Amino acid sequence: MNFFIKAYDEALSLWSNSKSLLSNFYRPIFNKIFFSFVLLLNISLWLFSYFIYNNLTQDRLILHYNTDIGIDLIGDRHDVFIIPIISLFLIVVNKLFLLFVFRKKFSDFKFVFYFNSLFLLITQIFLFLAVLVIYLINFR
Repeated sequence: MNFFIKAYDEALSLWSNSKSLLSNFYRPIFNKIFFSFVLLLNISLWLFSYFIYNNLTQDRLILHYNTDIGIDLIGDRHDVFIIPIISLFLIVVNKLFLLFVFRKKFSDFKFVFYFNSLFLLITQIFLFLAVLVIYLINFR
């Protein structure tokens, strides 16, 4: 019984520390701006993928087209959601890394934050373009 009380106390202190850490992390305006852009791109990625999934008339989806060979990757309808899942995974990993760096209070946190957030933003843009290409291949 004593083990569960200690585990509960540790979980509660971790939760309260993480709430204060997150509130301090998102206090600067550049953190909010980058995160809102990334979140907006991710939401649009999910909506666009759902639009593709909903408007398909067949069970198969062309996922990749090469100009030399032609169609070289065909998948199921639900495979269009792989790209938004990868995007969400990258966001979570990036935020966990930045929270780790922020918690250690490195002096060059702004540089690390800008570098990682810009990388994540560019990655989100390319993933959105990948879903756009899937749309163009299948519907045009």
